[in-house]
Amino acid sequence: MLSLVGCGGWGEYRKTGGTYAARGPDCDYRVIRNRIVEPYEEVGVVDIEAFSVGQLPNNEERFRQAVGDHVCKSGGHAVIPSINMQGRWVHGTIIRFRPSACQRCRTDGIMLDEDEG
Repeated sequence: MLSLVGCGGWGEYRKTGGTYAARGPDCDYRVIRNRIVEPYEEVGVVDIEAFSVGQLPNNEERFRQAVGDHVCKSGGHAVIPSINMQGRWVHGTIIRFRPSACQRCRTDGIMLDEDEG
């Protein structure tokens, strides 16, 4: 599945985990750039490509534009970016938290009420 990204790039999504209901357009999700401690499972990955290196996302806002649709449609709760040596965001790993294995997920607001599964 391909999707167009602003500024001439595109992202290719590959499903790598379970199948979940879509969370709706513009769903709320986290971009995690540090060590993650909550239990999670990988749902899919997005490889971001562009016509030139300068068109790849170079900040969180542009990265969200590139991967947000994939995160929401796959039922993801968060995405873990990969940033290359030039500071370009080139890859995203979409994840879902597992509230049944995470006591603090609900109490710390990591999970939204409608996302029980």
